Amino acid sequence: MLTREGLWRRLAGVPAWPLAWAMVPACALPWLIPETWNGAVPSAFLVVGWLLVLSSAVLLRWWRLAAIPLGLALAWGTLGNLHQRARWETSLPTGFAEVEGVIAAPWTQVGDGLRSELKVSDPVSLRGSSLPLRIPAEGLAPVPAPGTPVRVRAELRAVDPAPVFLGERPLWRARSDRAPRRLVLRSAALMEALGPPRPSLALRLQSFARARFDALPLEGPARDLWGALALGIPPSDPDRFSVFAESGTVHVLVVSGLQMTLVMALLEALLARLLPRGAGIGSLAGGLAYGLIVGFNAPVWRGFLMGAAWVLGRGSGWKLPPALGLHLALLLWLLFHPAAGCEPGFLLAWWALLGLIWGADPLAGLLRPLLGGSADLLSRFAAPWMATIPLLALLHGGAPTFGFFANLLVLPAVSLLTPICLALTLLPVPALVHGVAVPLAFLADRLAPGLAHITPLATGWLTPWFALMLAWLGLAQAQAGLKRTRALALGVTAATFALLAFHGTGRAPTTLSLEAVDIGTGDALVLRAPGAGATVVDTGEDPWAARRLVRALSRRGVRGPVDLVLTHPHQDHAGGWATLQRLWPIATTRVPVIADTARWDPWKPPGVQPETMRRGDAWSEGPLAFSVRWPPKPFRLEDANSLSLVLRVRWQDRELWLMGDALQLQEHDLRDLGDPGRREGFHRVLKVGHHGSRSSGDPSWLAALAPDAALITAGLHNRFDHPHPETIQTLQDLRVPFAIVGPRRGARLEAVSGGWKLEGGDEAVAFEPFRTPSNP
Repeated sequence: MLTREGLWRRLAGVPAWPLAWAMVPACALPWLIPETWNGAVPSAFLVVGWLLVLSSAVLLRWWRLAAIPLGLALAWGTLGNLHQRARWETSLPTGFAEVEGVIAAPWTQVGDGLRSELKVSDPVSLRGSSLPLRIPAEGLAPVPAPGTPVRVRAELRAVDPAPVFLGERPLWRARSDRAPRRLVLRSAALMEALGPPRPSLALRLQSFARARFDALPLEGPARDLWGALALGIPPSDPDRFSVFAESGTVHVLVVSGLQMTLVMALLEALLARLLPRGAGIGSLAGGLAYGLIVGFNAPVWRGFLMGAAWVLGRGSGWKLPPALGLHLALLLWLLFHPAAGCEPGFLLAWWALLGLIWGADPLAGLLRPLLGGSADLLSRFAAPWMATIPLLALLHGGAPTFGFFANLLVLPAVSLLTPICLALTLLPVPALVHGVAVPLAFLADRLAPGLAHITPLATGWLTPWFALMLAWLGLAQAQAGLKRTRALALGVTAATFALLAFHGTGRAPTTLSLEAVDIGTGDALVLRAPGAGATVVDTGEDPWAARRLVRALSRRGVRGPVDLVLTHPHQDHAGGWATLQRLWPIATTRVPVIADTARWDPWKPPGVQPETMRRGDAWSEGPLAFSVRWPPKPFRLEDANSLSLVLRVRWQDRELWLMGDALQLQEHDLRDLGDPGRREGFHRVLKVGHHGSRSSGDPSWLAALAPDAALITAGLHNRFDHPHPETIQTLQDLRVPFAIVGPRRGARLEAVSGGWKLEGGDEAVAFEPFRTPSNP
């Protein structure tokens, strides 16, 4: 006879929940340890730590305390693993080197380049690593076929750490995946083939599937979505990829691995209806075959492990409870990838499953008095969205406003269309291909963009978000243990919607600050002051830059609409405009007056009519006084840099000069027009024009301005080699302290008593005193 306790243990797996709690500190470690850590740790420290772990083992006698020794053991093991990965990575070569290996993946077009992987055989220190390899899409030589052994002499670039305040850990993830170097070639001609292609069986399958996909009569959005569903190929158009990311569907398609889990679950359910036995084995075989076709990258492996746990649990009548199976799968991944706790896909998959499997029933209990029988169905789609909101806020600075509807409409469509698209890729039937392309085009053109609205969420105060994440874990355990959950579910729901209603958590600024966000090539400035809203000057060159800008706004605690200023119609300044328009509310948009307004069309969002500005125009934002110093009229010039808006911003006794991409010619014109004028007690800061190029930064202009400090918005490893030595030398001759944004991983100037505090995303802080007395 099945007792209540037996049912409880079979379906809930309550003894497994200490394992889930033990994974939390291990996942937190990569966020707490700086990415730049070189792995140095005293041996005695490691020994003492393991003695502490062993001494805590006595607590395993009590189930309620079991999470303590498990958490200590897992955290200390993760620390040791991170220590080894960091020491290994810091010992690897950088700079130009000769590398041999095998092209280990089909070539994929991403933006204006082709991307693959090189399985390295030499040098020995990198042997076994799969390094990302990128070349221009249009080169002087054909690319080697997958499986070809090659020799390249190229620059080995280390993966750069992210600014410390952003929700990113790219270096930890690269160390964890054994891919901490990048190979960037200017042409395929730099690759020397060492023999004929000898692809493995898996690579042959992937190349075959890719060739079949390339031959399909598809184009535009339907092609992008078909490739993402069937083969896990990110859309080649960055703007289209951005829409998928913002609607939340990208986490299913190419990030979290839940796509694989959904396919395996659907296959198991189908086989269970058709076959008397063997549904689980068939589902596992189908998952393996699918992984071989698309390539077992990190998300696919992770999704396969979770799908296997689900299939084995169902096949055994849940003798392997979901709490044990799914968390064992996640733990297995964490053990081999010690920095998995900072992977968005890992965390999003975990919390989405918490909501789907254990959070839906408590939520349905709250909704049932209002919605009746439909509460169960609706809660299944609402719970994963609600459970992942704190993670999306921390990792992306906002959550899909219509994420519930995305789950309701997109997830079933993905589960159904993925196997269909894969089957038609391998065995195309033209009529069916055209028939499936119609709903795909609708999904990509209409449905996903319609769901791409984002609720911006400030994360300036982190505690409420961490508490909400842990509350979902506690709710899942309570539900699994058949305990009362109404009060906790009500609290979690109320907290979630309160954070959404108040747009997150943040603090008002206490002083003037000018921040140059590290977005690679281009400008993205954030200006804040007490009593004023945030002003954003330029958006970077692509959707990725706009998303990083949004994360900066979120982490700085900005909760309201921003005022946007675009200095000129060049991609590295306006390329992220449309994406920013979707991700964050914009109160006003200002651009310089130009004769050919069509130059904004490649980046201007539909329906937006910006306000045009010329010299003499001015506006105020609280205590901030903005004045346009260039251009004086709508010029028609070939070089858009000559049209660049130059802004002077005043606050109390401080003056900011934001030069955009103004050139020396414009600096001379500004001198002729009387700028920068007398200091009149103002202490100046300069955003150097044109990323520190030799074409800007005229010595006479810089000498007249005499700033206390300067920011140079040049990305690390940028293709223009900005800033140029001439500009650096001029600043040094004039004794102007400066910060280059790329190497500092972002830079922020803050007004403090007696000068300016200069902070970098690398955590370095300096004080720059005034060049002149405060009251001359």
